[in-house]
Amino acid sequence: MRKYTAVVIGAGPAGHTAAVRLAQLGAKVAVVERDYVGGICTNWGCTPSKSMIEAAKIARTVKESAKYGIHVQGFTIDFKEVAARRDEVILEARAEVTELLKSAGVDIYLGEASIDEPGRVRIRAGKLDLDGYQMHYSGAEEVIETEHIVLATGSQPLIPDFVGQNNPFVVSSNRLISIGELPERLAIVGGGVIGLEFATIFSNLGSRVTIVEYMDRILAGMDPDISSELTRLMLTNGVRVLAGHQVTAVDGSPGSSQGVVKARNLRNSGTVEIEADAVLIAIGRKPVIEPEMLGRLGVAYDEKGICVDDYLRTSAPGVWAIGDATGKSILAHVGIQQGMVCAENIMRLQGEALREMDYRVIPAVVYSIPEVVSVGQVPADLTSVGVYKTPFTANLRANIEGYQDGFLKIWVKDHRVVAAQVIGHGVSELMQELANMIALNTPVEAVARIIHAHPTYSEIVRTVLEEAVED
Repeated sequence: MRKYTAVVIGAGPAGHTAAVRLAQLGAKVAVVERDYVGGICTNWGCTPSKSMIEAAKIARTVKESAKYGIHVQGFTIDFKEVAARRDEVILEARAEVTELLKSAGVDIYLGEASIDEPGRVRIRAGKLDLDGYQMHYSGAEEVIETEHIVLATGSQPLIPDFVGQNNPFVVSSNRLISIGELPERLAIVGGGVIGLEFATIFSNLGSRVTIVEYMDRILAGMDPDISSELTRLMLTNGVRVLAGHQVTAVDGSPGSSQGVVKARNLRNSGTVEIEADAVLIAIGRKPVIEPEMLGRLGVAYDEKGICVDDYLRTSAPGVWAIGDATGKSILAHVGIQQGMVCAENIMRLQGEALREMDYRVIPAVVYSIPEVVSVGQVPADLTSVGVYKTPFTANLRANIEGYQDGFLKIWVKDHRVVAAQVIGHGVSELMQELANMIALNTPVEAVARIIHAHPTYSEIVRTVLEEAVED
């Protein structure tokens, strides 16, 4: 029986990060994965979606090229080629994660893990079919021993009760991100991050897209100005946005030519029907947990996920949890940080203090066109809080390149930035400066005085900080 310092269940961003860091610190490590190595992010989420969003950006640039004096007549989008490139990017990313694990000396088991008792992991060997949608088990089993178990089992899409599991028109985000044919009409239930990214992809590649959102605006968790601006830009690009609508049914049967999403307008009780060739349910995700197994181990959990303390320990000695399964966040970069913290806590020296996981400053990105980013917490009480907003039209680089849509908005208290939200071209690469300011509690004057290269988009940060200083 093989013995390990730690066995990590799940090879997504959190799991493979923890495994590699554990190995770097001297542990003997195994990772068990029942899907492809790399998890949701590499195979069904971040990597394929960003690959397709890049294609959408290129399509948008070509479509708008005349404003730069470049005229492209009769260009076409070959969705099969877009999908082929997406698949190549996935394979490369998956191979890189696999090589990273192997080079660190981590043993990789492909199959399904179960834990009969603390310290013993049973692995049912498996093999994925060519499409990667179904695991086939050989019947062979192996039991390995370990001092520590790290649960990194991820999350899965939430599907409401009124959606039939066998409805031929309903597609999961996993399925939609891997299709080879472009749907002519796509209905998206949910106007959050996932729904908006898919709307961006498919509307720019040629689909007619409708978003149905229960709340009175898309991105309801962000500032209303952000929601309003993104709604305007989505409408300009041909996306139909039905905010304040409750989906009551998704109909469709084998042999039908189309699916139908039925929704009720919450403002006037009117009804609407949206015909679609595909319907994506994007109302959120839930943790992947196995109550029976967790019960045997004495691991506490609730509807949000596996309960962990600030050091990623569960209620059972020697059992840790990280990533989406903890219910703390479904962002890959949070899972990566949890993996690092967990590994370092497992391998800490005798008497050494545990490293605490800090969730206070988490940048969150929506990869729409243009992008949206938020970081920090907008105060509920705006007393003594300054709010400053600078449009991209005030930035020379944005005007030169023709990306004037959007703005940067910050909330300042006691001369410190406490929150920032921005919508604009490439802003995911812009916001780390503000995230660092929030995390380090840096006075706005200190950064406003620093020279920023000209002309760059980063100058918009200095512009809004200078406004705060002068107020």
